[in-house]
Amino acid sequence: GGCIIWSRKAVSSDRFLCPLIRGWSHNILTDLLAGRRPDTISDSALIHVEHSVIKAAQASGALVAKRFGGELQVSSKGREPGKDLVTDVDRASQQLAAEIMAQSCPDHQLLGEEDPPSQEPAAADWIWVVDPIDGTTNFVNSSLTHAVSIAALFRGQPMAAAIWIPWPNKDGHLLMHAKQGGGTRIGDSRVRVCPASETGLPQAGVLTARPGWLRRMFDVGQPLNGNLGDMRIGGSACYEQFMVARGSIQYAITGPAHTWDFAAGMLLMTEAGGKFMVLGQRRKFEEFNGWSENYANDETTYARIRKWRGLALSGSPTTVDLIAKHLSVKRGGVLGKLRTIVSF
Repeated sequence: GGCIIWSRKAVSSDRFLCPLIRGWSHNILTDLLAGRRPDTISDSALIHVEHSVIKAAQASGALVAKRFGGELQVSSKGREPGKDLVTDVDRASQQLAAEIMAQSCPDHQLLGEEDPPSQEPAAADWIWVVDPIDGTTNFVNSSLTHAVSIAALFRGQPMAAAIWIPWPNKDGHLLMHAKQGGGTRIGDSRVRVCPASETGLPQAGVLTARPGWLRRMFDVGQPLNGNLGDMRIGGSACYEQFMVARGSIQYAITGPAHTWDFAAGMLLMTEAGGKFMVLGQRRKFEEFNGWSENYANDETTYARIRKWRGLALSGSPTTVDLIAKHLSVKRGGVLGKLRTIVSF
């Protein structure tokens, strides 16, 4: 189906301001850590936030599509040429999302991949986490495997999200969106993760997304040996998660990657009936609900969310639980390397 395009009247009315929530009780914190929506966020407020996120993802996606295959200003954010690329379209896409957020939710804050590295303001209650083009190297090389990802976090927990991807339909794209407790949709149609096999084992002939170095960093136990599914590597974490939530990929092991690579995808995944886990301190995958723990309106919280990196496992709960049970991090030098690239 086609994507929802929200009218200016429905989304951007200057008279409709997103709520500024104050006075946090123990019950609210408990809800956030458990991945539940606090009662202080009304249905109408959450719908408004979701509509605003959709509008921003739709607009940024249209900008990215318009520039695809054209002349780009490309540079590297790191010291090594050709690595960690950024384009003028990345920056323009993020700026457009920021403008829409400021117009429709003026008390919200934006944390984007293309922010200056030194920028660490005090964390607001609501933060939009934006990846303006996930898969920039693909985009630069005219590959359609890229995405625009936006999530609205409330004190660290994803509450509304949208991911836009190019697609060979009459609209030229798909836009997947969700709000907490409302299910995941493309247009008006609900989407679900790929059904698990009876045993939970990954199915032959069904796509999986996992890194080529998996066996170098993990011991793969029985019964997974020879039963990991058909591997594909796409080069865009957000695109992968979109496809898992849509049911096109049965599970994904993604990363290590940043907050903006996962914030939207984890909500789309769970609202589509899936499970989202990250590699934890015990060297095992653990269920992950966001960045709510020890949340405070200070620079430390903002910096923690911005600097977080993780390795994620997502897909059908039965399949994800089985994979998590039978993958264990190898000890020694490999574990030391892994500790340098994920936020244990």
